[in-house]
Parts: sequence; C-alpha cells; structure tokens
Amino acid sequence: MSVKIKIMTFNLRVPSKVDENNYFKLRKNKVVETIRKEMPDVIGFQEAVDWTLDFLKESLPEYYVLGHGRDDRYHGEGAPVAFRKDVFSLCGFRQEWLSLEPNKPASVLKGLDQSKCPRVYSCTELIHKDCETPFAFYNIHSDHRGEMAKIVESVILMRDIAASPYKFVLTGDFNAVPDSDSIKQILSTKEALGTVDLTATIPDSFHGFGRENFTPVKIDYIFSNLPSDPAESYKVADDDSCGHYYSDHNALCAFVEI
Repeated sequence: MSVKIKIMTFNLRVPSKVDENNYFKLRKNKVVETIRKEMPDVIGFQEAVDWTLDFLKESLPEYYVLGHGRDDRYHGEGAPVAFRKDVFSLCGFRQEWLSLEPNKPASVLKGLDQSKCPRVYSCTELIHKDCETPFAFYNIHSDHRGEMAKIVESVILMRDIAASPYKFVLTGDFNAVPDSDSIKQILSTKEALGTVDLTATIPDSFHGFGRENFTPVKIDYIFSNLPSDPAESYKVADDDSCGHYYSDHNALCAFVEI
C-alpha cells in the first residue's frame, strides 16, 4: 500500500534583535500557526537554536522534534526534524557534521573556503503506520559562504544517501541558487538515484523579511526519489500585515508517495 505524505522545509531564522519587529519572540506564534495550518507530515527545520527548539516541542505536541546544536557541546544552531506522532514510528536518527570527521562535534571542512560555522545534517528513518518499508528523511543547512565547501558538502551528503537501502527525501537551505555547482552536484545523481528537485517550479524562497530593494532568490529545496509530482509543490504565503513575517524565508511544501 502506498500513501501520499506532505513534506515541508522551513528556515526559522535565528532569533536576532536586529530583526526588530521580526525578532523570533514576536513572530513565534505565527510560526506555530503556519505549521498548524499546513499540517505537514514531516518538517526539516533550519536555523533552530536551543530555546526555539524547546518552544517548538512545547507548542507542537502532535509532533516529535529531533535534533541538537552544531557546536562542540551539542548546543546552538542546528537542523532538526519534526514528524507527526500519529503517522510515523521512528526507526533511526543520527546527526553528523559536514566534515571529514562527521562524528566530531563542531568539525569543519579544513583547508576549504568554509565559513567558521560548523555545518550539520540529520538523517531520520521513518515508517508510516500503513506502510511496510521505511524511508530516509535528510535535512541540511549548507554553508553560507564557501562555494567549494558547498560542493563538498553536497558530495558528502549524496554519498550518505546513496549508501542507504531506503528511498529518500532531502530538505534544506542550501544557500545556493538553482544553477550553482552544489545544486548541480545533487541533481547529477538523477540517473543513479532518481533524484528530482520537487521545488523546481518554485521561483524563490528567501525574501529577507520583504525588505526594499531586495530581489527574492531560490535557496531552499526539497529533493526526493520517491514518486511525486513537482507541480503540486508550493511556497507557503507570508506577509507582514500583522506586523511581522513568520520568517525571512518562505516555507516550501511538496508531496511524495511512500
């Protein structure tokens, strides 16, 4: 039996008082309202810090929220995953650093153009209550600076995905536009893995809280090799009519069959 599930990728934007009216404490309820309205089955978050992660766990009791920070004490910014308690059972979870020492906390890609920020990705293996086979859900927040670092991060990630026995979904903020080499690296696995960009028809995702003289760009994606129709994918509308946005990124949604 196959079932259709809804996937969301959602960059929360770290809490920063320089955002003024868009400081996380002022928009946190809108974040929860957005998730409740969309009710995705699985969510890949980016830019979650300790207390925003705690807030999500408390405010979304219908979801399990897994993940931790990327520093050497497992705190700070991370790339957690949330999934519906009434839909899935957890088969496995791990979080690794995007480096040549993936299990060393706060490790980075030495000798490349990576920023000082460690980068992580998570892998969650889930099984739907009405299915017999698990699938793997990956979530990443790529480096914001180093072009070569982003390519290497994509290679590390796709090698991990290729080694999995399961079909996959990959969400994330890749800090890269569609024609960048790091995105091309991911899509180069189409023949070997069946990788498809489910958000290919979505023109942009990062809008910087709608600031003036800023052209929105596409840097958020959902990839998969599960049966899907990219035409069903969409970005979740947002505006500041209530005084703030839910984030400086639009959340993106797609559907896959498992």
